Amino acid sequence: MSYAQWLQAAHDYDAVTGGDAWRDADPQDTEQAVAMRQSTAKLAQLRTASDAEGLVEALTEAVFRHLGEIRADEHYSGALAGPKRLLVDLQDELEASLLHLAHNPPAHIPRAGVLARFRRSQKVFGCSALLLSGGATWGFHHLGVVKALFDQGLLPKILSGASTGAMIAAGVCSRTTAELQQMYEETGDMRLDGLLPVGLRRAWRSGAWLDPERLHAVLKHNCGTWTFAEAQARSGRILNISVSPARTRQRSRLLNALTSPQVTIASAALASSALPALFPPVQLQARAPGGDVRAYMDGELWVDGSLHGDLPKNRLARLHNVNHFIVSQANPHAMPLVRHHGQRGLAPTLAGLVGSTARTQAVHAMDLARRASPTGTASQLADRAHGLVSQDYRGDINIHPPFSWSLYKKVVANPSREDLAHFIAQGERAVWPLIPKIAEQTRLGRTFAECIRILDTQ
Repeated sequence: MSYAQWLQAAHDYDAVTGGDAWRDADPQDTEQAVAMRQSTAKLAQLRTASDAEGLVEALTEAVFRHLGEIRADEHYSGALAGPKRLLVDLQDELEASLLHLAHNPPAHIPRAGVLARFRRSQKVFGCSALLLSGGATWGFHHLGVVKALFDQGLLPKILSGASTGAMIAAGVCSRTTAELQQMYEETGDMRLDGLLPVGLRRAWRSGAWLDPERLHAVLKHNCGTWTFAEAQARSGRILNISVSPARTRQRSRLLNALTSPQVTIASAALASSALPALFPPVQLQARAPGGDVRAYMDGELWVDGSLHGDLPKNRLARLHNVNHFIVSQANPHAMPLVRHHGQRGLAPTLAGLVGSTARTQAVHAMDLARRASPTGTASQLADRAHGLVSQDYRGDINIHPPFSWSLYKKVVANPSREDLAHFIAQGERAVWPLIPKIAEQTRLGRTFAECIRILDTQ
């Protein structure tokens, strides 16, 4: 099944179940509906009259006045095929008015000034990012999530990944658009043999069960040998990878072209995937000005990014002005607790209540353990456990692959080609019901980018 087929089925379902009538009806908040309709009419009038100055003022007011409505769940919850039509009408007019201004700016303002205003407005408005969680083998679902968004032209420019999510994000952000399309058409070129047991003797000496050299070789094959700066320059996408410290007094890091431009993305993805007991801590690598690859922050070792920064929302907000987070969550320890979030009904509500209570108790227990632990290994283990249970594993839009307890059998295993195809298909289908919501909530951000492109190329 394709997304087009799914969408047609969604329209048919809405027609039978009353979803269409729900979309046509105004929101329950009458004042809200009146304000949205008034803004739509005012913008349309100014645009039709080519009143550029009036349109600038009206847009400045309307874009930020109605951001709450655009991102409110209540406008998306009653139908499968799309949100309230009143919201879509407003979005249509906001987009049309912004594009009209880009093509017909005020005559008394130089084009450079108009471009500067659009860039300021874009910064104030903020942007969206796609966050790919850890998840060991389950994380291959992220490939399907990215594919669904990419196929619909909705893949954000900014991606963040931890653990397996870092591997997927690195592969996506190191490829041009044409190369990314080819990757999905020819998945047979992707290496899937990254997990290689080292044997009991070596595992006893190293304290790790899997071979980091094998995973690093697979990552270089799948993601290339690019640095963060090189990957961003060739793809236009902004890659972010979380890594956690191997020692207690060091802080976790978010690696990207701003904070660590010369670090190689393969070594960063390797470090972000180095779950203790499975892989040894990793030394990051960076390319020197002469081209040689050397140790980065020599002496510091790093481990799995999910331990402290599965979804580094605060750092993404500070570094890239992100204020809208699309999360693909596949972590085995988080999925049972967060997969019911946003669902309606008694069963999801009870499951959410139980999960929230369990998380609160676990955070409290791990905090006590961390305070009581002496320095050394016990303190480090308590700190990592606290980091796992205290994180917020949700975003503004949450994508969860279908959950099954049987998946735990494959949580640390190389996927077969059949497994990979299955993970991609499930990841895609998990996104399809959310595409109307993602499209509308990211629409103005994409429109600002298009307006800037128009003004910058004229």
